[in-house]
Amino acid sequence: MKKLIMKYRLNESGISLVEVIASIVILSVILISIFTMLTQSGRTTKNNEDIVEATYLAQTEMEKLYAETQSKSYSDYTNTFNSLNYNAIPSSSDEFEKETTDAYYKIAVTKKDPTFKTTHIVITISKEKGAKPKAQMQNTLKWSGP
Repeated sequence: MKKLIMKYRLNESGISLVEVIASIVILSVILISIFTMLTQSGRTTKNNEDIVEATYLAQTEMEKLYAETQSKSYSDYTNTFNSLNYNAIPSSSDEFEKETTDAYYKIAVTKKDPTFKTTHIVITISKEKGAKPKAQMQNTLKWSGP
């Protein structure tokens, strides 16, 4: 009889409380890691979408400026920016800004060459004035107008 009782005690088939707790802890660590990765992935995707949108806006503005340079003269470049709804920044003679509901645009004319009628333009796009830029595009434009 003692052998039979010992056999049942030694042959316990089941899970102990320690094993259950250990498996819950391991599963929790894995799930928290996955949720953290998904959250970070969502933030990265949103940031990348903002950068792509800002780059598109900068490209669009650069194309508008290029179209204007084909018909306007070099000596009248400040009025060209004004015609595209840019306002001169008071502290600088060669910087212009425009704010829309989507973004804040800043154009800086960094180099001017009257001999070749060229200007080096830097367009910076940010969400709002004073915010970190999301995109920047630069180009040298040749003014073809009279």
